[in-house]
Amino acid sequence: MINEIYETDGNRFMSKLAVIFASVFYIGFIPGAPGTYGSLAAAAALFFIGQYGDWISPATLLAGVGVITLIGIPASAGASKRAGDEDPSFVVIDEVAGQMLTFFCVPFSVMNIILGFAAFRAFDISKPWPIRKLEPLPHGIGIMADDLLAGVYACAALHIINKLLSLSGVIQ
Repeated sequence: MINEIYETDGNRFMSKLAVIFASVFYIGFIPGAPGTYGSLAAAAALFFIGQYGDWISPATLLAGVGVITLIGIPASAGASKRAGDEDPSFVVIDEVAGQMLTFFCVPFSVMNIILGFAAFRAFDISKPWPIRKLEPLPHGIGIMADDLLAGVYACAALHIINKLLSLSGVIQ
């Protein structure tokens, strides 16, 4: 399948680069649930950063989401053009950006990683208003924007859950 989506008009290098970035180094080609795998890769990376290093500052997290988004828009546009599909399932860079955004200003804990992963997947899959309305935006913007908004929703849900658990004394 990978070879089928590469352009043959002489711009093969840029086509391959778009696919590599859009699929997050081919994670998007793992059969089954590529969006879930892309989200899981982001959540796992953040888990290891938090577990074995310093948790990411809000500014650093936003900068990372920004860089991934700036790479993701043209990469997903190029990959979708080459695949002949407006939002091909192998494009998972949008899941990485949205999943990362879920953890904005959220304290590190294994519970938060799990809840944030679940919340992001729930919003990304169900696409409540107005997330679905962002999908038709052109040139890769829609591919990225709907997942970024799902990340904002998941982040808000995670903050609410943390506040409720704190008020009930379950967490401090």
